[in-house]
Amino acid sequence: MCCVSICKISKYEEVIILEIHSRNCSAKDTYKLLSGLVVPRPIALVSSKDAQGRSNVAPFSFFNVVANEPPTVMFSADKRKGEKKDTIANIETHTEFVINIVSEKMAQKMHNSAADFKKEVSEFDEVGLTPIAAQTINCDAVKESLAHLECKLDRIIKVGKSFMILGEVVHFSVDDQVYLSDYKIDIEKLQPLARLAGREYGRIHERFELERKFDPTKVIE
Repeated sequence: MCCVSICKISKYEEVIILEIHSRNCSAKDTYKLLSGLVVPRPIALVSSKDAQGRSNVAPFSFFNVVANEPPTVMFSADKRKGEKKDTIANIETHTEFVINIVSEKMAQKMHNSAADFKKEVSEFDEVGLTPIAAQTINCDAVKESLAHLECKLDRIIKVGKSFMILGEVVHFSVDDQVYLSDYKIDIEKLQPLARLAGREYGRIHERFELERKFDPTKVIE
């Protein structure tokens, strides 16, 4: 349910603003608002293993960096048809996983991997991604990805009906073609894919730099 408020900018101009109280929205409605407003989002293509050693891969766009010391990342997921998604259940029992960075060339295969495949079905096989052994943990990475973050579970935090997974990055595996020097990444060659709303994705093709402008007497030295 929305309330409409009209704000006057000047004598001749006004703006209509929708005021939306989240408590009056369904989970589907708040998802649409969040996924449409919090953009662009990076994509974590997470590979994990179940208790039987079977590999799983699935994308998550509620994903970001939490800390750099120790290097920690997070992604979150809700339930699927009342049950935890395979990725969450896998990480609870096998606490090592890989976050594979998604480049543009991987877009369709990554998108296909989001389907609700049966537990016994290999997403790697179904969508045409190639599993390769991670360097330092017992998990598969995605060969097509240009960068892998090998993670060990830090903790799982239940937030409402969702689960937030925090993982410490214990190893970075970065393709030489996207590595510049001094631990910097060539974003033009990485071509990271961005998640928008619905079925939409974005490319990062235009960038610009800004210099901070401020009164030096008002900042902490």
